[in-house]
Amino acid sequence: MSRSVNKVILIGNVGRDPDVHETQGRKKVAHFSLATNQRIRRGPNDVEERTDWHRITVWNRTAQFVEDFVRKGDRVYVEGRLEYDSYERDGITIPTADVTARELVLLTQRPED
Repeated sequence: MSRSVNKVILIGNVGRDPDVHETQGRKKVAHFSLATNQRIRRGPNDVEERTDWHRITVWNRTAQFVEDFVRKGDRVYVEGRLEYDSYERDGITIPTADVTARELVLLTQRPED
């Protein structure tokens, strides 16, 4: 059986409030950045912190959930697929890698009113 898998799982913090809008076809879409961190030990007293930034896109009901509940600084679980594209700026082609999320879970606890 020949099968392929394109799956990304991330847990991190939202870098900015989501940008939510509707397409011309009236589909809701949300974009936000997600930061993941790692600590790299270089030696006994040498630890480097590294932050990677990911561009996340969600559609339809998940986009509505993001619009209603997700804010900058929130911790979220994202599961989806990696998509590659590019754009041109000043005559230079810049490649991009985005995550299109199929599942999103808000991990930040909200205080009850």
